[in-house]
Amino acid sequence: MFTPFTRILLIIGGIAMAIYLYTKSEYIAMAMSLFSALLFIYGYYKYGTVYIAFQELKKGKFDKVEKLVSKIKNPATLSKGQKSYYHFIQGAITANNNEWEKSYTEFSKALNIGLRTKNDTSIVLLNLANIEFERKNFEQAKEFIRKVREFDLKPTVELDVNKLEKEINAVQS
Repeated sequence: MFTPFTRILLIIGGIAMAIYLYTKSEYIAMAMSLFSALLFIYGYYKYGTVYIAFQELKKGKFDKVEKLVSKIKNPATLSKGQKSYYHFIQGAITANNNEWEKSYTEFSKALNIGLRTKNDTSIVLLNLANIEFERKNFEQAKEFIRKVREFDLKPTVELDVNKLEKEINAVQS
């Protein structure tokens, strides 16, 4: 939820507050202040900037998304849920750059780890179908579309699925 810079400022603030409270012999308040600083450190490693990057991805701001994701130095330390969205975001970035192989790998990782919502899962499957379409593997693309249709789709996803299906049928005709 916070950028690394904001987290660092909050950590420094928490430690500074703890030092001040120590000088005033407010040990319980000092402990609470140190605990809050530790929570920000924990959040830095377990959540990174994935949430902010995902929100920017929804807006289509790929340059900002790339900057935010690049601030995650060690994705292996992310929590399971954040790791799946990290791979989702990486897949979207690489798909935007037409790097189909890497994009396919990243979206597959996100799918294997598991996403929080069925809508996000359907979006990943739709992206995988689109990648297979770009790679001219139409049967696999149709298989992914079949899997997407198993979900209760939102109207925008439904439109994209129908559009991709028409494109596949047009190419195969």
